[in-house]
Amino acid sequence: MTPGLAVVALLLCALAAMTGFRDAPNAVALPVRFRALTPRLALVMTALLNAVGALLGIGLITLSVHYFTSPAVRGDVGPLAVGVTAVVAVLWGLLLWWRRLPGSTTHAVLSALAGAHLAVQLSLHDDLAGSILESVRVEVVLSLLLSPVIAWGLARLLTGPVVQVATTGTTVNVQRRARIALAVSAGAMAMGHGLQAGQRVGVLWAAVLLGSGAALSPDALTAEFVVVSVLFALAIALGTLGGAWRIAWTLTERLVRLDPLRASVAAVVPAGLLFVGSLVLHLPLSSTHTATAAIVGAGQTQTYASVRWPTVLRVGGWWLLTPVVCAALGLLGTLALLPLA
Repeated sequence: MTPGLAVVALLLCALAAMTGFRDAPNAVALPVRFRALTPRLALVMTALLNAVGALLGIGLITLSVHYFTSPAVRGDVGPLAVGVTAVVAVLWGLLLWWRRLPGSTTHAVLSALAGAHLAVQLSLHDDLAGSILESVRVEVVLSLLLSPVIAWGLARLLTGPVVQVATTGTTVNVQRRARIALAVSAGAMAMGHGLQAGQRVGVLWAAVLLGSGAALSPDALTAEFVVVSVLFALAIALGTLGGAWRIAWTLTERLVRLDPLRASVAAVVPAGLLFVGSLVLHLPLSSTHTATAAIVGAGQTQTYASVRWPTVLRVGGWWLLTPVVCAALGLLGTLALLPLA
């Protein structure tokens, strides 16, 4: 492995760790809040399942390597753009964590990559990784925009029937059912998030390797791809152990006040959507956006005003700001570093 590839691999490991750290609350916030799991058990379970899901997600990338075989990815420009993308996404994730805001790493990565691509076209008149960006078509953009709306609608639609069915029996039994659902949903959310994160990082790393001339196929995996894939999974697991409780506090206390049953619905809906996006539709979905939207949707079904709309609007404003800022930083960062390529 060349020094340049090693630097890009380290940056992608940092991106993987930030992904696990920032998105851990999506799986653990509600189960811990309603005592379905202890904080330590929730984080350990989520870290393990995130790692397993990431390995599975990266493995699925090898089934679609024809997306990354274009001559446009050859040379030093591709790794440079991927490295800039990773740095931008990590810095943006740290900023949102510091401000206690849930945000999408997926949106940050795709926006920064689009900015880097534009920078290469402006400077070199070259189509960087054209085959990859062609695969990010309208359906990918629509999936990122519509998935929060779908999560919100499903949570609001399903909460009423679930509450009616689950409230039969004693209060103790109702609480126990809700906690079981929350614990199961935490594991499902962690596995689904790992699949999405593994596919996202795996795409970038596969593009970098193929750009350097490496062979990559289901039957001929390079040692760099296998070893670094394991490192990515470990980085996601270690990042998840950080917990990002600042964001978890926003999801459970500052956004909406939920009861355990509605919280279980809000946890199950995004977990199901992540699996559908990864294994059925093969589209990127944001675990943060779907989880946040489902929490708001479930909270709106309560008889009292439980949704804190100023906080919701503040979070939504930062969501809209993410693609603009990350694309601009990807553009400027790549323009500044292109002379080194």
